[in-house]
Amino acid sequence: MKAQTSSIRDLPMQHLLPVRTVDELELLVKESEILTGTAGRAFVVAGADRPAYQVHADIAGFHIARLDSIVQHQMLATAPELASHAIGNAMACGLLYTEPLPQ
Repeated sequence: MKAQTSSIRDLPMQHLLPVRTVDELELLVKESEILTGTAGRAFVVAGADRPAYQVHADIAGFHIARLDSIVQHQMLATAPELASHAIGNAMACGLLYTEPLPQ
């Protein structure tokens, strides 16, 4: 998981896809899970420290874990609860990105 964290944080912003809505977030997570067979997808918030998150979607909501944190803390958030999370705030500000899947 560390390699994935480093790779998305190190990519130039012009190589990343913007994520603007909860529907887009859910679609991108599910797309990644279907095409890669791996749960979740990595996202990065544009800014000085570029925090990275792993997001997995299921019927209960979104499981969100900060990838570059020493303490591995995971939370569950429903779509409405995302507004109060760093990911939701980043989406609202146009600062949430993910790496495109290989073609």
